[in-house]
Amino acid sequence: MKLRQSAIILVSTIPCIAMSHLYLDEGIAGFFAGMFRKDSLFSAYFSDLPNLPDLLLIFAVIGTIISWSAHTWFMRRRIDNAYERFFHLSGWTIPLSFLAKSILKSMCGKITTRAWLKNPDLYGFHWFHGGSDFSGFPSGHMAVFTVYALAAGRFFPRYRLACAGFMLLLAAALMVTSYHFLSDVLAGALVGFLVDACTYGILFSRKDTQSGSQAIQFPGDG
Repeated sequence: MKLRQSAIILVSTIPCIAMSHLYLDEGIAGFFAGMFRKDSLFSAYFSDLPNLPDLLLIFAVIGTIISWSAHTWFMRRRIDNAYERFFHLSGWTIPLSFLAKSILKSMCGKITTRAWLKNPDLYGFHWFHGGSDFSGFPSGHMAVFTVYALAAGRFFPRYRLACAGFMLLLAAALMVTSYHFLSDVLAGALVGFLVDACTYGILFSRKDTQSGSQAIQFPGDG
């Protein structure tokens, strides 16, 4: 992705995050929270959804190990193709996105959706507050899965629609289960996008310029 396109996405997403934080977050979160009240129509069918375990760290660790193992396997055989590049990129972007979201969560101190439901007056940012109840912004799930989806869509174009659909479902699930506000989800996706764009530029831009993109074989190429 070109620098100009990346800048456009960055500039257009930040106002959306701000507008969501100021005007949409509380209303959307309150609506979905009402779906799980004991007297609601959906409670009998989806009552366990808000209690799903957070497996993000496990996914990040396993994904990183698999990516680097696969990348090493390809490199030892001097194979330079879409699969090798996918694992090389994701081997960096998965841990980097996890680190970035962890740092930003500690800095921003935004109250989580579930903590806000119990303390509505505390909505907003509480800078450098610390604690699990003030770690909602940005969404780590969106950050980590965004880099994975972008890597898959970049090197395997036929799966771009599936990746986009998965990310939309994930975003909806995070809000429906009161894991995150809308602004948290948007910010997480933006963090993942920036990590992917910067890492790809560092790892591959110079290499592509030197070797030429025609030397790389992608799945589906004739």
